[in-house]
Amino acid sequence: MASVLLSRVLGFLRDWTVAHQIGSNAFTDTYYAAFTLPDFLNYLVAGGALSLTFIPILTRCMAERREEQGWRVFSTVITVMDIFLVAGIALGEIFAPQLVRIIAPGFHGAEKNRVIFLTRLMLPAQFCFYQGGILSAVQYAKGRFVLPSLAPIVYNLGIILGGITLSSRYGITGFAIGVLAGAFAGNFMLQAYGARRAGARFRPRLDVRDQDFKLFLKLTIPIMLALSIVYTDDWIIRWFGSYLEAASITWLSYGKTLMRVPQGILGQAIGVASFPFIAQLYSEGRLDELGRILNGTLKSVILLLVPVAALTLAERQPLVYLVFSHTRMKGPDLRATAQTLGMFSLGMFAWGAQNILARGFYAARDTLTPAIAGTLMTVLNLPVYWILSREMQHTGLALASSIGVTGYASILFFLLRRRTRNLNSRDVLAFFGRVCVVAVAAAFVCREVMLGLEARVRWPSEHGAFIIVLGASTAGLVAIVLLAKLMRIREIDPYLARLRLS
Repeated sequence: MASVLLSRVLGFLRDWTVAHQIGSNAFTDTYYAAFTLPDFLNYLVAGGALSLTFIPILTRCMAERREEQGWRVFSTVITVMDIFLVAGIALGEIFAPQLVRIIAPGFHGAEKNRVIFLTRLMLPAQFCFYQGGILSAVQYAKGRFVLPSLAPIVYNLGIILGGITLSSRYGITGFAIGVLAGAFAGNFMLQAYGARRAGARFRPRLDVRDQDFKLFLKLTIPIMLALSIVYTDDWIIRWFGSYLEAASITWLSYGKTLMRVPQGILGQAIGVASFPFIAQLYSEGRLDELGRILNGTLKSVILLLVPVAALTLAERQPLVYLVFSHTRMKGPDLRATAQTLGMFSLGMFAWGAQNILARGFYAARDTLTPAIAGTLMTVLNLPVYWILSREMQHTGLALASSIGVTGYASILFFLLRRRTRNLNSRDVLAFFGRVCVVAVAAAFVCREVMLGLEARVRWPSEHGAFIIVLGASTAGLVAIVLLAKLMRIREIDPYLARLRLS
């Protein structure tokens, strides 16, 4: 969680640096749009899901004392998938103009050419991301979390340094150069060192008939062919955003990045850390214990993310003003970003929960169910994106994102409940309801304190925003603790005990 905290803060500083150096305009829109094709290629070879599909295979080999076989399938996976990845990067470089017309149809002229150039520049970074994914999976399976957790930190530092040192000369291109440098250093070189320390052994191998490699394909292909809303949400937002007023994609990117700070720290970190142990419990047939861990993990995410989302929604305007006050963004940019942050916050808990729920299926070596559910939710939510983008512009796209991910998390919860025969999951629903009541009441307290402070301090100003955020957040957190005690939410007690000890 400490490393995810740092990486999320750096992720915010990465976007803050873009706002500071460039602002929010058509240039920044093309920069964020240029990530779409590289992200899609990474998704197509399941680079982002390698830890989810490869860990169950490697842990099974370890549990069955077949470690040498684990390294053989590791070598086959790298060799075979690298061939496809290099071919994909080459095709992307060649056909970038035609593909950009599909992924960002609202851009024309100089903006379109800039998206093509930046896309071609950043495409090779996907090779580093894929290598980092499989090398990190090896370390996770061995219970080593430090070096894999440093990958996004080094990556974000590369972008920040590239922007600071090169943007004055090359503009937004400086950040794209930083993408390449950060991916190479953090996702490839550092993870190669970490995997070697974990005992990984690689030799080029093309044994596609290997039974464990076939299992890898069986787990990975559903993710490769599916269009889950978890991955497509950013692409769809950029697609519709290319038709909206200039800077809309940037406002949405900034708002979602801010939402991802607490969501990543709490939801993603818990999901990543728990998955190897969940996979091991499934491999050993300890299903009752697995169910207890899933329920406890979900309760932790609920207790932490639902109140934070409510407070973020309540104080979104002074929060955005505070964090972006020393950038090139002006009043309309800050208000628009605050609007998107508020709508994204509605889905904060769902983003964290789906991390846990999907891993419940992946631990059981079932990637098909989450893939089908995610693709179905994407199709059903497309009209929602379209309608809300027409009616509410950028704010509507952020709201549609939250609606889609909430629907996806809900579907996964009920499907996983049936799959694991987890009868105690009803307790999770009851717990969710009680925490929601606490969060809404605390957000009301936070809002009232914020309004009272706005009448007494100079606002809008950086000093005033700091006082408002500090005062309102403190009041909201005190309200959360008191209301949780009143409603007998005992799960909060261990956290309070740790705070007293610290």
